[in-house]
Amino acid sequence: MSIYVPGKVTLKKEFTWNETVWNPSMLSTALWLDAADASTVLFNGSNVSEWRDKSGLGNHVSNGTPATQPTYLTTAFNGLPTVSFTATGQEVLFNGAMTNLVSNQDYFIGAVFEFRQTAQGWDMICGWRSQINTITGGTPILQAMSTSQQIGVHNTDQADARIKVDVTTRLTKRIATVGRTGGFNGLNGAVTVTATDPSQPSYLTTNTQIWSSVPTNGFQIGGRQQGGTAFGDKYISEIVCCSTNLLTADRQKIEGYLAHKWGLTANLPSDHPYKLVGPTP
Repeated sequence: MSIYVPGKVTLKKEFTWNETVWNPSMLSTALWLDAADASTVLFNGSNVSEWRDKSGLGNHVSNGTPATQPTYLTTAFNGLPTVSFTATGQEVLFNGAMTNLVSNQDYFIGAVFEFRQTAQGWDMICGWRSQINTITGGTPILQAMSTSQQIGVHNTDQADARIKVDVTTRLTKRIATVGRTGGFNGLNGAVTVTATDPSQPSYLTTNTQIWSSVPTNGFQIGGRQQGGTAFGDKYISEIVCCSTNLLTADRQKIEGYLAHKWGLTANLPSDHPYKLVGPTP
């Protein structure tokens, strides 16, 4: 049985994470969405109408349309809570004016999620949109790629503008991160992507972002990123964003924190510094 106590998440006896030891606020986050903290989820009946930001900047994401609101599941992610987005409804949460988080500047995103459908190629976790669920204006987006066996970041306004990590299968609970540094208006910045999975062919990719981007501070969780069937069923349990890229040591702290909190330590590479113990200040 999973028990939620404010500030502490327990998954069976072997998985315990106390957020007073280490949590993302220690890295000056710009957005922190945490499904394990039930007090941050506001409801419209059984639907999620708002997921409140824990960063202190008030970057809450919401949706006032019942037909496209996601749902909250208390034990669906390794016995812990998650927000469930389905393909048929294109469920989505959105903020059109994020504070201190703009698409063409430096940034970091870390996410815990599980894709639930193989058929949908371009399956979005989160990213910048000029308007909710629009076909254009996404620069960049953390998502699955069209092959369904890659996780990475994509500029949906440019067909081949993507940086990705190869995975064995999309259908697993995982941690993924993307961080960008340098360049101008999104062009020529260094981008690092990670995606965890115990048996996948790669874990980390670093490349140069070869596309420019028009600045937008609208930010979308779930939903679609293009036309057609560019959406799918998914669980999203936690998202952490910073308005600057993180150094390797801090990115690994985020990965370690998420892995120990959500029961995903087996997914970390064998040489990861937080494979066996979680991060500390």
